[in-house]
Amino acid sequence: MNSHLPVGRLAGYLEARSREQIWTAIAVATVSVTTLDHVVPGIGSGLLYLPIICGAAWGPGVREGRFVAFIAAFLTVLLSLHASPPDSLPILALRVLVCTGTFIFLAATVTSFRRSYDRELFHAHRDRMTGMLNKEVFDNRLRQEIRDAAHTGQTLLLVILDLDDFKAVNNRHGHQAGDEVLRTFAKGATSIMRRENLIGRIGGDEFGLLVRVPSIAEGQGFARDIHARLTAVLSEGRYPVTCSMGVVLIPPDAPHDADALMRLTDRAMYRAKHAGKDDVEITSAGEPGAVKPIFATARLRKAEA
Repeated sequence: MNSHLPVGRLAGYLEARSREQIWTAIAVATVSVTTLDHVVPGIGSGLLYLPIICGAAWGPGVREGRFVAFIAAFLTVLLSLHASPPDSLPILALRVLVCTGTFIFLAATVTSFRRSYDRELFHAHRDRMTGMLNKEVFDNRLRQEIRDAAHTGQTLLLVILDLDDFKAVNNRHGHQAGDEVLRTFAKGATSIMRRENLIGRIGGDEFGLLVRVPSIAEGQGFARDIHARLTAVLSEGRYPVTCSMGVVLIPPDAPHDADALMRLTDRAMYRAKHAGKDDVEITSAGEPGAVKPIFATARLRKAEA
């Protein structure tokens, strides 16, 4: 959705609010509208509740939107009775039915639109072949995660992974076989990574990962474990291939330039490929404050894994 349009800005505003904040806003707005309609009878005739219903249906969810719609309908009819003499029972029942039905229909319409919005947003963020984050979204979230880690003192492990001899699979078995390798890898890789980890497709057969680790020492073991587990995933496919991994361990006091770290990780990955493929090259970000960061490199041979 275009964030420059009013509805896009409203969607972005609601997305940035917590559930508690949205419910607080709904409660305050409902009390305010009810008070105003009580002081000045007929001023809103229920129309002032419409934005509240839309906000509830868009933010908290389906049941919450219907609940707010029902409450708004009840208050609308109740306040209308206060403003004018009561109708006959059939007329009153009809008013309740029409008001409730209209408000619930509005909530259902907004909820349906929200589902479409979420679906389009999901596809906009995902690589269509693998279902992983696409390169643009991965890069943006990577920068944010690196900034957050710098403030919280968290050690990060950044990975660029390339499938070895992937082009040979395409040439020998066709592009459908290559697509199958990519999907098999994506499904397996996603299943072994935690939800809070970043994983995305950043090139044809290149993938990026960002993982939070307790320390540099544990990060090295974690890198070896990731390579072993992803190698196992690739070996189970109909067209088994291996992978080469470049890894950068980022301590809390290291320079946090996302682009520089990605370039460093990419160079480490190519060193792993040139060393014979199916290998891991680990690089640790160096001293903070240096004009040119110092990096210590240690190659982890397959035999050491």
